[in-house]
Amino acid sequence: MRFSVFVIVFVLLSVCASSQTFNLSDSLRHVFRQRVTPSFKFDTRNSFITGNATKVYGIKAGVNFGKRLSVGLGYNFIGTELQETIVVNEKYVSADIRMNYLAPFIEYSFYQRGPWELVTPIQIGVGNSFLQYSTEEGQRVLNKSRVILYEPGMAFEYKIMKMLGVGVGLGYRIMLKNNRGIEQQFTSPVYALRVRLIFDELYRRYKDYSETEETKQ
Repeated sequence: MRFSVFVIVFVLLSVCASSQTFNLSDSLRHVFRQRVTPSFKFDTRNSFITGNATKVYGIKAGVNFGKRLSVGLGYNFIGTELQETIVVNEKYVSADIRMNYLAPFIEYSFYQRGPWELVTPIQIGVGNSFLQYSTEEGQRVLNKSRVILYEPGMAFEYKIMKMLGVGVGLGYRIMLKNNRGIEQQFTSPVYALRVRLIFDELYRRYKDYSETEETKQ
């Protein structure tokens, strides 16, 4: 699975590189001169934990530099109920597997042609994973430990009337520091369906419409 994901990413990069060439340093200098706008989004990514399908939810806020670059900070957490059997006071108990982390992120759109866009999202997360189980006194946490992870990816997007973007993303979650107290494999491919409203275009059309109505009056 890991090899297949990297082959797909390599092929996509090769195709784009052959279709459009650019000087990265010049492009970045131009990007940082663009108008800065706020960015906020909620995303859902699909991955695996020891072969079990898992959803990861992310809440992200940051800024956009024009239409090329987004940077910011996100909060991510596992949203699927997965359990591991543990022994507590000589009894077998089912505990929920949890992981949450803060992650600075950057998304760079290095290929734009017509309605097509290719984006490389990257984030480095720092947080905790732990087991959580219920007792008569309430929720208890066990084997909590720091985790560090790296999530590179790539996403295709197609714009419909310049206002709605739909696409698919592929990536990989690499655990740079894992929690040895949890017997699960968190390193995993990551994939997602993307749907987003392009607020800049919506605002531009609303402004044009307002100006047209004022002219008629």
